[in-house]
Amino acid sequence: MATKNNILIHGFVAPGFELVKDEFIRNFSERGEVGAAFSVYINNEAVVDLWGGYRDRQTRAEWEKDTLVQVFSATKGFAALALSLAHSRGYINYDEKVCSYWPEFAQNGKDKITVRQLLFYQVSVFCRR
Repeated sequence: MATKNNILIHGFVAPGFELVKDEFIRNFSERGEVGAAFSVYINNEAVVDLWGGYRDRQTRAEWEKDTLVQVFSATKGFAALALSLAHSRGYINYDEKVCSYWPEFAQNGKDKITVRQLLFYQVSVFCRR
């Protein structure tokens, strides 16, 4: 399949996931995406596996199913999600000191830093002492 600007999109979506394919294509046709891949697995089964565009804008080398990419800050969202889930289930309190959950964190004057401060990047004030 190709987008309106003739960028080839490869892969598949399982029935019920067609809207994911539509958004993936929109990234190229409306949002200026150059190359990308996206997969979703449910219970170890691929339900979305899409890739397309170019891995090199200048040479127009196509994005392949196994194109490798460098990813920055990929875990921050997952960490935030995990902490939010832990908070919603009562496992952590944002206003509790980090060292009550991780005693070793209290070293070097960090004993008063709360989970909330850590999440808001306010710890640099405490760590510079």
